[in-house]
Amino acid sequence: MTIAPKRVATLFADFSPVVFRILIHSLLFGLAASISDVLFNFYLHSLGYGNEVAGQMNSIFRAAGVIFGIPVGMLIDKRGARKVLMFSITAYGASWLALLATTDIRVIAPVYFLVGAANIATYTAIIPLLSSVIEAKQRASFFGINAGATVAVGFIGSLLGGALPSIIAPLVSVSATDQLAYRLALISVSLIGFIAIIPLLGFSAAATKHHAAGNAAPVSSGHKLPFMRLVLFASQGFLLGLGGGLVVPFQNLFFREHFQLPDAQVGLILAISAFAMGFGSFIGGPLAKRFGLRNAAAWTRFLAAPSLLLMLIPNLWVSAGAYYLSRLVIGVTFPLADALVMQSVPVEQRGTSTSLSSMLWSFGWSAAALMSGYIQRDSGFYWVFIASGVAYVISGISFYLIPFKDDGH
Repeated sequence: MTIAPKRVATLFADFSPVVFRILIHSLLFGLAASISDVLFNFYLHSLGYGNEVAGQMNSIFRAAGVIFGIPVGMLIDKRGARKVLMFSITAYGASWLALLATTDIRVIAPVYFLVGAANIATYTAIIPLLSSVIEAKQRASFFGINAGATVAVGFIGSLLGGALPSIIAPLVSVSATDQLAYRLALISVSLIGFIAIIPLLGFSAAATKHHAAGNAAPVSSGHKLPFMRLVLFASQGFLLGLGGGLVVPFQNLFFREHFQLPDAQVGLILAISAFAMGFGSFIGGPLAKRFGLRNAAAWTRFLAAPSLLLMLIPNLWVSAGAYYLSRLVIGVTFPLADALVMQSVPVEQRGTSTSLSSMLWSFGWSAAALMSGYIQRDSGFYWVFIASGVAYVISGISFYLIPFKDDGH
């Protein structure tokens, strides 16, 4: 009974101060992102726009990742992950402030594109930065902890996001579904984003390199992989993005429309799903040690498909439970895929490789979200859930077709 606690204690004992700072940054950024995930679609609805516009905005957000993915990766490889991260999180907070200064969708759309660009740069820079300060054998576990912390804090963020409009509304004499209540609540996203800069101020690039040299030893392989090999490694991210983009951006609207739930209850469901996804990220490391990175990443994606189909059952408890299961298994696969890619590419290409994964994932998500909004308008959620399940199954199969570096299983 003491083996698991000892393993956890050993893992956390290996945390350097730099790793803790990165983790704190991830917690704050995850908190901001989770609040926006709950509220932004509701904000658009309060402005008079339907699900198809929500889909368009989500596509615009992810399209930024497609356009800026490779340039961000090259910039990381050239200038360093920490510098890129500092700039991107600052741009994230500033862009949200600019977006909330208007209600004109013609202005909201391009500014939301900038939010998406800052978002993808922030997420992309984390993996190479973390890789530089940990040992290779720790990647699956540490990537899982970082991803799990980012997502699990979404439990608090989703609860907070669902409650903020109701708290703010009486203070400004409007209803909880008024656009002003949503706008003021969304200002918290910008403020928390700016606060997330603080943990990154306490260490220098030189210190990061010193720690990497002493512990992680990221020695160059002496050769680079062909660019198309990096694209092949990242293709599983495109399929994952397709599966997620069809369903996840619309979960708040799904539960509101199908079960007539108020914002606070929708926020609670999303909060629990964030906790489930975070827990999945934490258990990914042990699963990888038991079954191997490739097997664990593939089979968790397979399991996402039946859980999505169960969500179509017209019972709130069953639908919500199935959603929690789907987020848990996707939480497992995210950091495992990152670790599998990192062990398959040379150090000097990690930034580019990570950005390709983010770019293709964003492209898949963007295209899927755009299609999903129009499909919902014409035929509801039925075919959306089926298509998402198919995409997850194909993405799982892809792990056995892509020539990742074998991890011994």
